[in-house]
Amino acid sequence: MSKAVQEQVDQLFVAVKDLQSLEEIKLHCEKFNEWINTNTNYSIKSLGTVLSRAGFYKKFKSLPLEQGKNADSVPKHDAQGNVTGYELKHYVLLLCGLDKKDWEERNETTRVSLRLDNGQEISPDEYLEVTGKLLESQDLHEVAVGLIAATGRRPHEILARAKFAAVEGQSYQVMFTGQGKKRGDQPVFVIATLYPASYIIERLNWLRKEPSTKALLAEVAKENPTDVAAQNRAIDSRRNGSLNRVVRAYFGDKGDKAPILNFRHGEEQDNCKALRAAYLALATERDCQGSTGSKMLHAARSAGHFVKDAPTDRDLQNLVTTLGYADYYTTKPVGFPDASEKEKLVQVRAIPADFEYLKELQAQWNLPNQQSVVSRLIEHHKNRVDVAKLLQEAQQRVVQLEAEIKELRQINNQLEDSNNQLEIANKQLQQEKTAMESTASQPTTVTLNVTELDSWLEQKVIEVVNKVTGGQAIAPAAKVIPAKVAPIKEEIDWQAKTDAEVWGSKATLAAVEKIRRSYQAICLYNDTVATGEGDRLAITNQALRDLSGCNGLLVRDWIEAHKDEVISHNAKFGMENKKDPSNPASYANKGKDTDKILLLINEEFLSGEGFKAGRN
Repeated sequence: MSKAVQEQVDQLFVAVKDLQSLEEIKLHCEKFNEWINTNTNYSIKSLGTVLSRAGFYKKFKSLPLEQGKNADSVPKHDAQGNVTGYELKHYVLLLCGLDKKDWEERNETTRVSLRLDNGQEISPDEYLEVTGKLLESQDLHEVAVGLIAATGRRPHEILARAKFAAVEGQSYQVMFTGQGKKRGDQPVFVIATLYPASYIIERLNWLRKEPSTKALLAEVAKENPTDVAAQNRAIDSRRNGSLNRVVRAYFGDKGDKAPILNFRHGEEQDNCKALRAAYLALATERDCQGSTGSKMLHAARSAGHFVKDAPTDRDLQNLVTTLGYADYYTTKPVGFPDASEKEKLVQVRAIPADFEYLKELQAQWNLPNQQSVVSRLIEHHKNRVDVAKLLQEAQQRVVQLEAEIKELRQINNQLEDSNNQLEIANKQLQQEKTAMESTASQPTTVTLNVTELDSWLEQKVIEVVNKVTGGQAIAPAAKVIPAKVAPIKEEIDWQAKTDAEVWGSKATLAAVEKIRRSYQAICLYNDTVATGEGDRLAITNQALRDLSGCNGLLVRDWIEAHKDEVISHNAKFGMENKKDPSNPASYANKGKDTDKILLLINEEFLSGEGFKAGRN
């Protein structure tokens, strides 16, 4: 049917290309539309694709356009529907094909995004086992599907266009030419093979020599002698049915409870496109151990969506096409299967020089026949393949080890930072311990509960007597006279005391009041006196310690209890610890003359007591 559409497009172009009147052009357009509506049943999406392949839009865009004669000015819109300008369009493009509403309906699809949200897992071992069975088959349709599954190529590429060449030193890669859908370009690039490259090349050569394959290629070439794209479409059209039947028979059909290849979202059975998507998932997982972005780039190159060595940012837009095949994934390692070994002997052709060399090797190795020589040569080749596999696996292990080393270095750096912080904290504790020992000799008033003291004294007396008498029974103890204890002191309201009284006391609650007044003094200074970032003081452990004269542990506990107020005040002036908001300590005071600022706060807001006491 697409061939008939092509003929109608060509006839329409010849009929109207020289016309300069809307009325004349309209008659031919009505005739064309009537034929399309009567003889085809394409959907909006399919019709746009068929007309595009027939060159419908390209032909009429190539004609010289004149307003009011053979063309009319129409608005151009952006993605939001706003008019961004105007362009001339030939009357045929306005009267035939899809209108603006049809194009919008055609392009609004969520198929890819839904597939990505509903990814399907592949079992590499099961997929490779089925692919191996297809490759060793003697049925050309099964071999073709096996090659598609093992290389990710399109059907027309496998049947007609693809050329595979060995890559030196790489047993599971081939140099590929014959990419379809490139509009005249002939890229050459390396692709991965899920089976040994030599085996893939052998099976492709076998397929191409089959009489049925040769007949198909000759037939489509005769129908479209100069249009390779049309030949490719004809090949896909004639073989897709038979190839998809093989895919469904081996990988999964409608009604199968456990298909080898899970159906893609929106599909009821498998097809050749599913094999292409599965190949990209397995080949990328096996050969690319990098980041998510590098895996996407690797998959795009394997698919042929992007083959440049040095991509620009604009070139990377082609990665969107690769997303359409990125719905399969695997959580298991992908192996390197060998080609199947066949017990049945077959004839091998060789030129006289090669045959003579086989006989020389037979004599040199003292083997019974030429078949043994061939087996020995194949064994040598397999050994090289094994070495290549080991090398590739070793390279992958090196990449993993490098990543682990990098991670260990990061952990080591973190441990060094933690150790430095602990050393600083230890020095502060030693200083505070020294300060506490210097005050330990001062008398301390202890308040005890009288009842508890009586009980304690009685227990001590019993223990001493038992020790003296060796545990013998003793006469009842004399009545214990309660000890005189200091009366319970009345709690002091330190907030009502003057700065001099607070800083003159060494009581714990007085120290807490020192810290509170120091905090309020810094806040008042920042709000009323400080003029800019250079002379504002962030509220940190060090600042409160210097201003109050209290030890760092007590300051730390006070900050933890009033963390919200501290963080809020620091944040008000942009002095918060942005890396760790829960820790008000920061480097906001670095580079400032903190001694000068603290002295000013002390003199202005603390009656000159705090900073002096702290420094003393």
